[in-house]
Amino acid sequence: MTAPYKGKSEPWKKVCTSADFTLAILDYLGGRSGITGEFRYATLGIQILAGIIERATGEKCIDFANKNLFEPLGLPERIPHGDSSKEDQFDFFMNKNPRKYEWYSDPKGCVTAGWGLCMSAKDMATVGELVLDGGLSGGKRIISEEYLKDMLAPHLKLGERFGFINYGYLWYKPYDDKGVYAAIGDSGNIIYVNKEENVSVGMTGTFKPRIFDRVEFIEQKVLRAISG
Repeated sequence: MTAPYKGKSEPWKKVCTSADFTLAILDYLGGRSGITGEFRYATLGIQILAGIIERATGEKCIDFANKNLFEPLGLPERIPHGDSSKEDQFDFFMNKNPRKYEWYSDPKGCVTAGWGLCMSAKDMATVGELVLDGGLSGGKRIISEEYLKDMLAPHLKLGERFGFINYGYLWYKPYDDKGVYAAIGDSGNIIYVNKEENVSVGMTGTFKPRIFDRVEFIEQKVLRAISG
C-alpha cells in the first residue's frame, strides 16, 4: 500500500479488461514523486502479490493457496471463477445470491488478489483463529512465526481518513495499546482478531464502499454477546 502509482485513481477498466491483470497493474507503477512511503489504499496494487507468488512457487496462486492454506485449515477448495468479462465482473460485485467457493481470475488463470475471493464468515473466522493461535492449526505450523510477527507489526500510522490506525502487511492494528488486529475490506468484510479476549470474528457484507465501523460494531455488539 506504499507503492507509487500513476494517476489519481485506480485504472479498473484498463486492468480488468486486460489479458493479464498482473502485468497491467505493473504498467501502472510509477508517478512523478517516485517512492515516498506514503500510504495509498490500492485494491488493484495487491495484484502484484499474486504474480510474485506464481513466479516464486512455479504454480498457480489458487493451487498454492488450496494446498498450503485452505486444505490444512479444513476449508473447502477454491475453484477459479472462469469468466472475466465486464458484465460478469459487475454481476460478481453486485449480485447478492449465494456463490460457490470461487476465486475470480483473469484470462490467464491468475486469481485476483485484492478482491474476488468467495469466503463465508466462518471461513474468515477460521483464518483469524490461525492468526490468534500464532500460525498454528491443529498443532501444525501453517504460517511462520517470523512472518506472522512482521505481518501484524505496525509499519505505518495512517491519517484521519483511516481513523489514525496502524497498518502492517494487509492487516490493520486499530489500537496502539491493545492486541487487536483486523483484515478489513470494502463492504464491511472483516476478519477481527482480539488476542486479549482470545476471540476471532468473521463478518461478510454485500457491496457498499467505505464501511469503516466494523471494529466498533464487533466490539460493541458481538463481544458483548459472547461475554453474556
